[in-house]
Amino acid sequence: MHVCVAPCGSGKSTVLCKWLTQAKLLAGHSACVWRLDGGTANTAEQLSVYGEILGVPVHRTSTFEDGPPPDIAFIDLPGVDWQDPVAVRELARRLTESPPAQVHLVLNAAYDSAILQAQAQAFRSLPVQDIVLTHLDEEQRWGKVWNLVLGTNYGVGWWSAGENMAGSLSLAAASVVSTAGRANG
Repeated sequence: MHVCVAPCGSGKSTVLCKWLTQAKLLAGHSACVWRLDGGTANTAEQLSVYGEILGVPVHRTSTFEDGPPPDIAFIDLPGVDWQDPVAVRELARRLTESPPAQVHLVLNAAYDSAILQAQAQAFRSLPVQDIVLTHLDEEQRWGKVWNLVLGTNYGVGWWSAGENMAGSLSLAAASVVSTAGRANG
């Protein structure tokens, strides 16, 4: 079970669609998504449409069904205003009500380094396992990824680039940052 949490507009729903594509089409896994409301309505309709295309059930209620569990499952919650401590606390409370899951913080790598640091700090009360960086196709200064990792003690778990649902999503590797840093010098 995976939960992606994020500031509004970070690319979280696109990441989930890409992850579903890899799990379902490339790895042949069974999958399921719970697209739930939080402090605000979850308006990520593209996730429901994409689930339908892939044959992956996307549920709108938190009733976790009986039957065989899927190989991989996702809980999609709406993005939150990272500058609103009440919204972040509500998200933390919501996570305690969900089944045990790996929590991934999704951040837009094209943002300024100071904003990335502040966003990561805003979510520090959550049980974040790693960071998923999006919009890498829009960013030339990958060195700031090292600043984010060193400034937060979160590891980067996944890279994402492009808005194409079947597009780039891969496990992160330090060698990619080192190579990109030399290439973009």
